[in-house]
Amino acid sequence: MIFIKKILGDSFRRDLVILVVVSVLVGSALAAAVSLGANSYFSKTLSNLVGDYGEFDLVIQVREEMKHDAQEQIQKIISSAFPGAKLKEGPTITGRTSFFVALPDQYKTQAVYDALGKTFGSIPGGAGVGVMTDPRLTVRGVPEGAKNLLMDKISQMDGVRFAFHDGTSVGVILVSIDKASVVSDQINKIMKQYQVIEISFPVGSEPSNPIRLGQTIADDMRSQLKLNYAQNVSIDGKNDDMTYAVSTMMELRRFLSAYASQVSIHPAAGAKLQKGDSVVFQGTAAKELASGAPVDKSNIVVQITGLKADGRAEGIIVQGDAGQLANPKGYKLEKNIVGELVGSASYHNPRQEVGNAMQESSKLVEEIPGFAQDAENVSKIATGALDNYGNSVSSIEQTVNNIQAAGATIQTAADGLSSIDTSSAKSQIDNSSKAIGGLISTLQVLKLVQADTGGAIDSLTSTEHNLTALSGALGSIDKVAANASQAKSTIDKVVTGAQSTLTTLQAFDINGARADLGNINQHLAEVRKINAPLIAAQLDYMAASAPNLRDEDISHTVQILDKFIAGQVIPGERIQILTTSDISTDAVAPIVYHEVGHNNVSLYSTSLGVIEPNPRGELYRVLREVKAILAGMTALVVTGLFLLFDHTAVMAVIRRRRLAAIVKSAGWRKTLAGAGAFFTAPERCYGMVVGAVMLTAMFVISGGGIPYLPWIGVPLVGALLGSLAAGNCEKISPVAVEEVAAGEALGLSFDEIMREIVIPAARPGILQKLNRRKVKFK
Repeated sequence: MIFIKKILGDSFRRDLVILVVVSVLVGSALAAAVSLGANSYFSKTLSNLVGDYGEFDLVIQVREEMKHDAQEQIQKIISSAFPGAKLKEGPTITGRTSFFVALPDQYKTQAVYDALGKTFGSIPGGAGVGVMTDPRLTVRGVPEGAKNLLMDKISQMDGVRFAFHDGTSVGVILVSIDKASVVSDQINKIMKQYQVIEISFPVGSEPSNPIRLGQTIADDMRSQLKLNYAQNVSIDGKNDDMTYAVSTMMELRRFLSAYASQVSIHPAAGAKLQKGDSVVFQGTAAKELASGAPVDKSNIVVQITGLKADGRAEGIIVQGDAGQLANPKGYKLEKNIVGELVGSASYHNPRQEVGNAMQESSKLVEEIPGFAQDAENVSKIATGALDNYGNSVSSIEQTVNNIQAAGATIQTAADGLSSIDTSSAKSQIDNSSKAIGGLISTLQVLKLVQADTGGAIDSLTSTEHNLTALSGALGSIDKVAANASQAKSTIDKVVTGAQSTLTTLQAFDINGARADLGNINQHLAEVRKINAPLIAAQLDYMAASAPNLRDEDISHTVQILDKFIAGQVIPGERIQILTTSDISTDAVAPIVYHEVGHNNVSLYSTSLGVIEPNPRGELYRVLREVKAILAGMTALVVTGLFLLFDHTAVMAVIRRRRLAAIVKSAGWRKTLAGAGAFFTAPERCYGMVVGAVMLTAMFVISGGGIPYLPWIGVPLVGALLGSLAAGNCEKISPVAVEEVAAGEALGLSFDEIMREIVIPAARPGILQKLNRRKVKFK
């Protein structure tokens, strides 16, 4: 309370307080005037160019030379489609004139904004339509197929009026600018729940149908990784008709490319071919090709599509057909002129092979009925054989038993024969035969003398023959015994082998074989039901009705399909899969590699989108920052000037009084005292406090701000200015020491000395103006 009374009392302290207050007000007014003036100028310039903030909703740019026709057409469109809309011509920059359209509030809807391109599509001059409705946010980088999902979620947020397709981005129209930060946070929260896995293919490895491949990968991710959401977002999934049409065209392109003839060129010595080169062949032309001759329509032209490691070049026929490639010599085509010989060609025609295969298939189908009948006959024979199989096995078993019994009989007979002493009997019979032989000889001699001995000789001769035969029979008995033993051994071997064979035959599953034959008969019956003649007729019909495509027709059709597919912005070099953010690319990689068929792909994880501030709003934000910067810089300058012109005289007096009261010292004490005084000197503390107060107050009142300078740094900067002014106060506003000493000698108080001597002699400023009413000695 005492301190406040001293300040509010009629003292020089009150003069200083009033000085600070007036300085702050004057400085703030000056800083605000400078910043507002600059902001007004720039805002007015911007308004003249693009209108006031929120005034217009659309900007249409056309070529300058077509602006009059375009203006008439725009006026017709808005009068018909948007009654009550306002049109304004904008500036012309770099040859393009801008027209601004302000739409009535009832036409600011998603349906209208999504159809803007179609609505203004008839404007001449290459018109481009842009949206400038404020307040607005833009989410860029969203895949085409994910826009509808994100728009549906954004449209449900509080503070969002509607979301729409803004070219390659998603535009968000807000209810008010105050909702921008809240809506931005909610959108970022949604986008953090998802991620986009991009599958990039190197040049030459692009899939033939990325739409179908992307959908297959997404399906596998959901089934194998148990994901709640995985979708191919490379294209707009809501545009089903166009998606299916493009997918069908891709399949048609793949089909045509697969059935185009592949030409392989073996380069000649010294010849070099590159991808994209053209090679011409004679074809159906009457004359062989010669260097320098023009190319005729009857010639065949092959475009090189690739080079092999062994030097061969592969290509497709862009003029003519492979069936006309009789002369394999190829010449390089340069500017539609036949060049040098580059090699010989061979070709592979899949269409011809398919036709041959269909003809052979038709022949095969025609043989099916006969084949089925023959198979049934064989099956019947096999069934009869199985029916007789059991009896045959029993007969074999009985035969084996009989053979075994015969072997036993033979063994018994052999044993009986071996017990007979045939050698002794044979010896006796041989002796008897010899004796009879001698007797016969004797009787033959007697016959000469007695004729009636002839009968006896004949009888003896017969007896001798019988004995000889008996002797031979006894020898045969020995051989029979030996053969009987050998036969018994052979029979034993036959019986052993037969028993093994019989065991194998008995192990055969007759019932199982009969069941298999039954199944075969059923299948054969089904085969016989097939209408083979109908199939053969259809195959012949297909072979006859197959398109008679020439290779040049195929190549031109593929080129047309490529142009159409490229016009639909179907990304062939990458596939984008939208899924949840809790899955890594390492988990997805095996699925991708399996579906693609190789590992020559790259996988990346990117965010669903990025919020891009409204350019117009950003421009106004920059203008606001410029306004704050100008106010802050003006406050800095004004604070410095006030410190120099008004307060340096006061700080100089404070410094003089401080130095007068100091006891002089020497050595390290003097150095230490000087260092301490640098921070604690009264004039420096005064300057720092006054500088900090004035600068901070001016910043607050005028709305000043400096980039990268936080608010806590503003008083520090002011204190630094005050410290610099205090350090140089005697140089800036020197004090008349003699006059001050004289005033003190006259008994003047400190307040009187300041008002009557110091302030009038100081630099001109606000303090001098305020002090005039206090001066007594004028």
